[in-house]
Amino acid sequence: MVEKNVIDEKELLLRLQQGDRMAFEKIYHIYAPRLAVKLSQLVKSEEISQDLLQDIFMKIWQMRREVDVERSFGALLYTMAANLSNNAFRTAVREQNRRMYAYPQQSYTHIEENIQYEETNKLLEEALSTLSDRQREVYILHKLEGKSYKEIADLLQISHSAINQHLQLANKYIRAFMQSRLPHLLMLLAPVLVDNY
Repeated sequence: MVEKNVIDEKELLLRLQQGDRMAFEKIYHIYAPRLAVKLSQLVKSEEISQDLLQDIFMKIWQMRREVDVERSFGALLYTMAANLSNNAFRTAVREQNRRMYAYPQQSYTHIEENIQYEETNKLLEEALSTLSDRQREVYILHKLEGKSYKEIADLLQISHSAINQHLQLANKYIRAFMQSRLPHLLMLLAPVLVDNY
């Protein structure tokens, strides 16, 4: 039975490669329900998970000619789901950071927004605390204050390659830190994510 399903899937994928819309619809109906559950677990929002689900299948249609029928199609979909979820998370964090630094004096009247701001700021501070002093300094100047490499080089008296190295390491550590707290942050940032879609 498993072998027959593999053969059926291969046939559907071959038809998909040729632009067969019926095959695409069948593939969608096979995988969409399971993928929707996975996305909901990742982003903790039904609305966002549905948007990401549509994005994934739009990408599948666009890249249909490159789909490898010998590899697990399910694994491809789950990888895409993880990547898009992470991208949505990073977009939300960037937007939150932009808002925090653009409007530091803004007063929040809604209690939930105030809690959200404080929690996100706390997580960002924790993430920054995992960096070395120089990494943190370069990261804040470039990513949060928007300074160019030249401005940072002049200010800190370091080379462009040193700035790049500090940023790469800082991004790596912050990404690992934030991903370890992804479910918590996505719940905090769900309103921001919804605004961006």
